[in-house]
Amino acid sequence: MRKWLIAALACLSMLGITQQSRAADAEVVAKNLQFPEGTIFVGDTLYFVDYSTSDVLRLVGSPGATSVAPHVETVWHQDGCGANGLVAVPDGLWVACYDSNTIVKISKEGKLLETIAQDDTGQPFLYPNDLAADKKGGVYFTGSGSEANLGKVYYLTASHRVEPVAADFHYSNGLVVSLDGKLLYVNETRAGRILSFTIAPDGALSNRRQFVKLSDILGDAGGKVYSPDGLRIDKHGNLFVGLYDGGGFAVISPDGKLVAQVALPGQHHANLAISPDGKFVYSTGFFDAAINSYRGQLFRVRNPVAE
Repeated sequence: MRKWLIAALACLSMLGITQQSRAADAEVVAKNLQFPEGTIFVGDTLYFVDYSTSDVLRLVGSPGATSVAPHVETVWHQDGCGANGLVAVPDGLWVACYDSNTIVKISKEGKLLETIAQDDTGQPFLYPNDLAADKKGGVYFTGSGSEANLGKVYYLTASHRVEPVAADFHYSNGLVVSLDGKLLYVNETRAGRILSFTIAPDGALSNRRQFVKLSDILGDAGGKVYSPDGLRIDKHGNLFVGLYDGGGFAVISPDGKLVAQVALPGQHHANLAISPDGKFVYSTGFFDAAINSYRGQLFRVRNPVAE
């Protein structure tokens, strides 16, 4: 989620709740951040980014435990990257560099391995945002685009070819592959909805359709805009959607029904990750501090649909 939306949504308030976890129930596990994004678990270790500082970070401690006293380590930094999204692959991490319009591969210890700045047609990326791996060694990622140049979804093959596979998004953002590998879900932020696509064996996408419009399931927003940001999936196929405009996150069933909405502190909530044991959700949250300045934290809350 970037500057145009930050300005538009700064004054939005908390939304209505279906199944609510009070903001007071959220535990702060990392603070003194600015604009945290891109939360993923690699094994038991939580990696994330700080967009404002262009850092890839990790939480060191015991993030799966009931009592957590972790600290944050910097894994990688690149001036001008605007680190925004992360995805793990067997030999490292891909980083979406929103500001430099590149995707960058690093090792889990922070060694720079590869940088890609354009697709196989020779076209540059426009604001790479988030990434999602499939089970074939490939990675889907979004280029959010702008008002004049709408967003895209790309497929990075296991052989590192980059192909545009979908276009014309009003700010393509978080995305995730279904458990059976047959569907790709994509958050279209400015339209306030989640789209789904059928995935072909070669990674191509077809049968674009609306999976759910958030305003249809989240109730009356009082004229405010629902803005889906990060997207994750649990072992039951439920989608966990970060609600950037202060709505915390929502849990949506595979048939498009609202299961829960969880309130969190902060004016903005971008990305989230489900702990390996499924008991907790880690979410980014941040407050507007000044013009183009933010005060961010990383929260942990009990998973509202944990078994």
